[in-house]
Amino acid sequence: MPSQISETLGRYRDALNDSRNRYERIKKERFKNTKQFYDSFFKNLIKKYDIKNFNKIKMLAEQFFQVDEVRFAAVDGSCYKKQLQDYMVFFGAAYPIRGIIDFSRSDKRFIYEPWSPDEDVSMVAYVPIPFAELNETMDNPFVVSDDQKVINLSNIHVQLMELAEVFQAYMLVKSSDLRPKILLWDQSMSSVMNSNDVNYKRINLIGYKYQMRPLTAQDIIITYSHPYNKELGIPSKKKYRVYNYVLWRLQDNSPQSIPLLAAELGLNEKELLGRINYLTNNDIEHNDPLSKSEPIVFIKGDNLYFNEDYEGSWEYCRGLFEHICKKLFKDKKSDALIYKKKNPEGEIEERWTSPNDLRFLISIGLRALIEECWKHDVLLIGIVKDSASRYLTRNYIGVMEHIGKYNDVPHLLLPWSDRDFLEALPWIDDSITAPWSTIEFDSVFMTLHIEKDEDGNKIIVGVRGNIVAPPERLFTRSLAQFYLNRSKKSLLYGHVIFIDRLLIPRIDKNIEKVVIDQNKDVLGIVEPIAFLNKDKRNGLQDLMMYILDVLTRNLYPEVIGYPDPLHKADWGAKNIYKRIKPIIDSSDISLRSNPTHKTFRQLRDELKRT
Repeated sequence: MPSQISETLGRYRDALNDSRNRYERIKKERFKNTKQFYDSFFKNLIKKYDIKNFNKIKMLAEQFFQVDEVRFAAVDGSCYKKQLQDYMVFFGAAYPIRGIIDFSRSDKRFIYEPWSPDEDVSMVAYVPIPFAELNETMDNPFVVSDDQKVINLSNIHVQLMELAEVFQAYMLVKSSDLRPKILLWDQSMSSVMNSNDVNYKRINLIGYKYQMRPLTAQDIIITYSHPYNKELGIPSKKKYRVYNYVLWRLQDNSPQSIPLLAAELGLNEKELLGRINYLTNNDIEHNDPLSKSEPIVFIKGDNLYFNEDYEGSWEYCRGLFEHICKKLFKDKKSDALIYKKKNPEGEIEERWTSPNDLRFLISIGLRALIEECWKHDVLLIGIVKDSASRYLTRNYIGVMEHIGKYNDVPHLLLPWSDRDFLEALPWIDDSITAPWSTIEFDSVFMTLHIEKDEDGNKIIVGVRGNIVAPPERLFTRSLAQFYLNRSKKSLLYGHVIFIDRLLIPRIDKNIEKVVIDQNKDVLGIVEPIAFLNKDKRNGLQDLMMYILDVLTRNLYPEVIGYPDPLHKADWGAKNIYKRIKPIIDSSDISLRSNPTHKTFRQLRDELKRT
């Protein structure tokens, strides 16, 4: 008779084999679907590049950069957290790599530029927080926290790293001596923008005193309305946060006629005034942070007037971002994340910067980085190695089919993610060689997608119905592969990577847009950019693909098909981590050596008394 344990193990083995067989069967079915989907439709969305056609690329580079030797930079980060006896220590760092691409040569040549010994370019912060003060970083220090807040708190080191990276990138672009014309970042800008978008009511930095005045909720509303760009039409006219568009118009020219503005936005006057109550302070609760200060916008008759007291609000918030980041990453002050503000009783108290405060600082930095890149024509590219998203095959294609831009799209079950689907294509089409890429699509399709209503009808919606972010015409997304080797018996390939690109106004302003108005009662009119097929001209994507191919050397197996400068930047950031980690780990020794920090039992055992 078999024992109970062997019987249990045998049943587990059978269950595992059944599960594996089901998975293999589903995988084969979806691979067949992939071939059918590609042959009948998707092949028109794949761009194959002939890098030998160098003259075309050189012409694009001359048009955009206007010089042959172009400086590039890459930024990556590292982070760490350590629980000591009475402290939690959070560490975040970012490191840049720079070099030069010579477009006058046809041998894909680039060189790295080492930093001089007196250039301290890394951004490093290590923040020890006593457990006694840890609750002060939460939103309600006198309320028992739930699991979600504990999880958020445990990720402060990741937010420190993101803040270090965005500050590093911002300072590189802002500095005339260090400024690159190509900037690679090991992040998806659109994902960073969405994930750090926190409601102003949850930001504890309100009341932080900088430049002789406190930060207000109105400052935060104005900050979130950025970036502004007239050529790209940002902010857009869609209903979600339509007050951003109103703010932009008023700062450009005040006053604005309410009837004319409502007609321009496709709203009636009552709906317009209801949607801009954050600006006018109408119908807000008495405990709303907005009620503590003058409104951003005044209503006089049929006109809206911008409050001139907030003319310098955006520059103020940019200065606040630089001020805190400089204290934290350059001066490395121990109290950089501690600030004083009045509590509800009017008393001055010290507070730790909360996770939501760090998200707000990241949001400022990203918006400032975008506007600096536009100001200096910097090509900002975000690279992500891993993602299980389906923004292309589900969201983008689903919406485009629904509005009639794509016809005869096969409705088939595809592999589980965009990456799984695309990595199967070289096995299907032997003509695909590296580098190759999908068409670019607007990053607004991260949230814009198709759902079915209660009656089973398909409708276009955002997240939770109406949330459509990031703004359309700000970033494009694509997926690409930079290593394929068909010379062996079996196909060798690197992973497909995810690419974000910041649109450049003077080049991308004339890109074709599609009008999505099928659910305008909820969303308004959404107008994303669109390259509907591989034949649509997209010079900046072609230039970007050439640049990334040049920078991808394929020397290291662990990062095959990945840009070498980002790998070097990762090395630099991890080297900082390796040097800092032993210091942080050993800092517990000084705490343990203090007898007052030991329990009675520990002291008794050390003295060997019973």
